[in-house]
Amino acid sequence: MTKGKCGTVQPNLRIHFLCSLAYKIQKQTVSCSRASYLQQNLTAAMQKVLTAQEMRDIDYEAVVKLRISEKQLMELAGKESCNILKEKFGNLAGKSFLVLCGKGNNGGDGIVLSRHLVNAGAKVDLVYLCPASLLKQEGAAMLKILSQYVSYTDRLRAVEADEMIPAFVIETQYDFIVDAILGTGYRRSSHPKGIKRREGNNPFLPRISEERLAEAAPTPVELQQELRPALSPIIREAILLINHKRATEGSTVIALDIPTGIDGTTGEADDMAVEADLTIALGFLKTGFFFGKGRTCTGEIVVADISIPTFLTNDTHCSLVDEEFVRMNLPRRAPESAKHENGKVLIIAGSQSEESSMMGAALMAIRAAIKMGAGYVCAAVPSSAFNAVHLAAPECVLIAQNEKQIYERARWADAILIGCGLGRAPERQAFIARLLTSAEFQEKKLVIDADALYAIAELGLLEQLKLPNAILTPHLGEFERLAGIDAEEIRADKLFFTKEFVKHYSLGLLLKGAPTLIAANGKLYLNDSGTAALATAGTGDVLSGMIVSLAAQGLTIDVAAACAAYLHGEAGKTAEEEVGMVSATDVLRAL
Repeated sequence: MTKGKCGTVQPNLRIHFLCSLAYKIQKQTVSCSRASYLQQNLTAAMQKVLTAQEMRDIDYEAVVKLRISEKQLMELAGKESCNILKEKFGNLAGKSFLVLCGKGNNGGDGIVLSRHLVNAGAKVDLVYLCPASLLKQEGAAMLKILSQYVSYTDRLRAVEADEMIPAFVIETQYDFIVDAILGTGYRRSSHPKGIKRREGNNPFLPRISEERLAEAAPTPVELQQELRPALSPIIREAILLINHKRATEGSTVIALDIPTGIDGTTGEADDMAVEADLTIALGFLKTGFFFGKGRTCTGEIVVADISIPTFLTNDTHCSLVDEEFVRMNLPRRAPESAKHENGKVLIIAGSQSEESSMMGAALMAIRAAIKMGAGYVCAAVPSSAFNAVHLAAPECVLIAQNEKQIYERARWADAILIGCGLGRAPERQAFIARLLTSAEFQEKKLVIDADALYAIAELGLLEQLKLPNAILTPHLGEFERLAGIDAEEIRADKLFFTKEFVKHYSLGLLLKGAPTLIAANGKLYLNDSGTAALATAGTGDVLSGMIVSLAAQGLTIDVAAACAAYLHGEAGKTAEEEVGMVSATDVLRAL
């Protein structure tokens, strides 16, 4: 799923390239002299991705501080949702809709949508899954308006169903079904009571366990407003009905804000959730769209502008990486520049013995750094591999993996990559530890990957590292080892663990996966470009080479990682379209 223009997120959105992916986007970027200005000002224009709690806080501020009434927000949500359906599906006159509403604000949005659908000529069966007396005040007011319609039109039926779905609803075939039952008010009920840990001591765990328990507990507001409803029998029946009609009758399912049963923050679900074809995100994207079952249950996503000002999102954490962000940040070479002015990269990678070789990892990283535009790439590799590396990457300057030479080049470099294929033997771990704790590495932009991550975890180096411009780039298994937390626990709430890890260690983190999360320099980015075809050996080395190259060319480490992750994902999709099964070399060709 990638964020497109006009507020739409489309799973199969493609960017067409005339020749080179990165080159085409670079041609549309601004000069490096404006880079710092843009990096300071672009964030405000980025698409924010909110947790359920952040969305509740923003709703509260809009109502209490800005004096936008809940009725106004409800009216805008329903009207804009109807406009989106008209734009998406054309003339709605004569189309049949089943609108299922809960008792909260999401249900109120559905009631307003029902009125606008009737105004558009559609036939609507509105079913509210609670006694009318339990509807929130605003929703009840909207239902009162709608109930007057039955005196004027036979295209509306509105019924209460607090115990079972009416038989006529089950028997009727609908063109569209609207899920306006719970929205982001639902939170998965099975939040863990503690943290599953791996063996070994990790100072990260005691504090993270306390934070986790605090987050899992319902807030006083949630207890008061019942914003954490369980899936009651009638709601469970409604979910089963929606999914059954979608599968057997071909009804198009539309979720208002988020499919019922999906946690708006984590994307996780209990045992069932609505499977939507289209999700209309009210106001802003939600993090739950991108994780867990949220990835498969949301379908296409369209953001409805309900006039909540974007400045209310200034204190939220997560932004979506998209093509515009990359275009505005990619550096462009000045015509008169020299190679030393276009980024000096040092890559410490690769190992070789009579029994095995890990030089492929080094080569992938080297070639990616060159391809992404670094003016000067130097690699510290085993001297026995010099000839092979020069044949594959003649542009690269090579030095031996000698610490004195490495320290000299570290002082020279604008950015450093360490780890790809270095090996895991005890002497290699000690070698990595000496480099990472040396004075020469302390202030450098630093990308730490693969075997360097292994060494950090095995030697317990996290607390010792003072690397303010470093970013770790683990996949889930490597992050499990680093954090000392069970992988399934992390998978269930990647966003939480990413934020807490960075907060605890003051290190940048790029957690690979679908989606990829990037947290560094106080920023949090979510990248959803890419494809499952990228889950193959060597593609991570390509990504690391891309990051270090962009960092050397002047981007901050967080922006370099975000841009590289996006381009890496798009290159993977391009390669998949061209060759099917993708290798790391295919990704390199597509850059």
